[in-house]
Amino acid sequence: MNELKTLSNDNLHALINQTEDTLAELRGELELRDARAQERELDNLEHHMKSAELNLKSIQDFLRYLIEEARRSRS
Repeated sequence: MNELKTLSNDNLHALINQTEDTLAELRGELELRDARAQERELDNLEHHMKSAELNLKSIQDFLRYLIEEARRSRS
């Protein structure tokens, strides 16, 4: 921090500008990564939906089996 006290105003302004440029670049990179992550999730959405459908079908089949077994045991 003591180094800052020795910088001229012009150098300090230049350092601020450079820091702001770097920050803008970092924010842009982060936004790009977030967008790519969302695209990957959307690409995988169809797979997730098919998996959910299969799980639901398994549950429905199991419930049908339980109902059949309950009916058989009553007879």
